[in-house]
Amino acid sequence: MRIPVLVAAVCLMPMLGLADLSWHKFGVSGGDTNTIRIDRLSLSITTREVREAAFREDYLVLTVHHPGQNGREYWFTSSYGFGEIAVQGDLLLLRYGVGRGTLVRVEHVRVLRLASLDELVDVQSTYYVLTDPKESEPELVRYRLRIQTESAYTTLIFTLPAPRRGLPSEKIVTLKHDA
Repeated sequence: MRIPVLVAAVCLMPMLGLADLSWHKFGVSGGDTNTIRIDRLSLSITTREVREAAFREDYLVLTVHHPGQNGREYWFTSSYGFGEIAVQGDLLLLRYGVGRGTLVRVEHVRVLRLASLDELVDVQSTYYVLTDPKESEPELVRYRLRIQTESAYTTLIFTLPAPRRGLPSEKIVTLKHDA
């Protein structure tokens, strides 16, 4: 009787670590500030002053406030000043845009260590693909992100909804937790 229970527990254990992310949108321009609360964290996104920048709203500062601590800053760019943030365990995920213009902006997911805001990985998560040469506009293809957490590792799994010629159907990134 114990063996089937043990086998079922071992087989189902990886699925218990799967997480659905709760993405929080932000959008800033001019001197705007967006403040997002996730559990006990306060995350503020604001524009930063950059001289001679063609698109000033693209230059942003993310400030992470842990309770009872001074805020930590992370400087980044995101086209048009918008994106999304999610927190998963000790990781902060930042979905942001690169490129400006019609059918140009693509999204990336950057993963930061929440405590230090050190950048761990950056993965392009959308692409424009010309599916029909007779059509003038390419199709936007978006990878789905799934996260699996096990004892010492977190795995990010980016998958396409359907196979696409010229694109990997899956991108996998495994990150080791801080000790």
